[in-house]
Amino acid sequence: MIKIILCIIQTLCQQHTLLLFEGHTAGSRYSHTGGGSNYLCLPEDPQWKNYIDGDQSSGAIYGVEYQLDGSNSAMFSTTNNGGTSLYNYPVPCAVCYVGGRSTILMIPARTQCSDDWTTEYGGYLASAHISHQRTSYICLDEAPEIAVGDTAKNQGRLYPVDVRCGSLPCSVYVDNRELACVVCSK
Repeated sequence: MIKIILCIIQTLCQQHTLLLFEGHTAGSRYSHTGGGSNYLCLPEDPQWKNYIDGDQSSGAIYGVEYQLDGSNSAMFSTTNNGGTSLYNYPVPCAVCYVGGRSTILMIPARTQCSDDWTTEYGGYLASAHISHQRTSYICLDEAPEIAVGDTAKNQGRLYPVDVRCGSLPCSVYVDNRELACVVCSK
């Protein structure tokens, strides 16, 4: 039987999963043109191999912070952050083990899994801002947490994803509406 590792932007794993580690969401700096295109969950206690101190003109990875303020944060529950504004706070993450399932699927623009699938969590589709460098789309839990760290460093940035209809039919994909998402397993 195949075992699945599930990375979530949250530090709480669901009841039927096992927490492997908590960490910090990281990715390329929002204004850089190169580097990785997806977000990673870096563990709180990194292990190192050989390294050279100082800038080596190589790739770089930065912590990611929420860019959720005003109207684009109102849709999120404050259950897991004590009512604190998410704006400019670091984004935590967790890697959870899901045993006995062979498929994990993030479905954008859905709030429920098919009847024969298990819902791992739901939330809102998120990525970098459209004027920044590309990142992978992720499903941000609907009740985000805040990580420990300095605020407002403007390194990596995470935003909800709005629909731009046109090629997508405007009759069903409402322009400027944030997309929901769900993570399902089977």
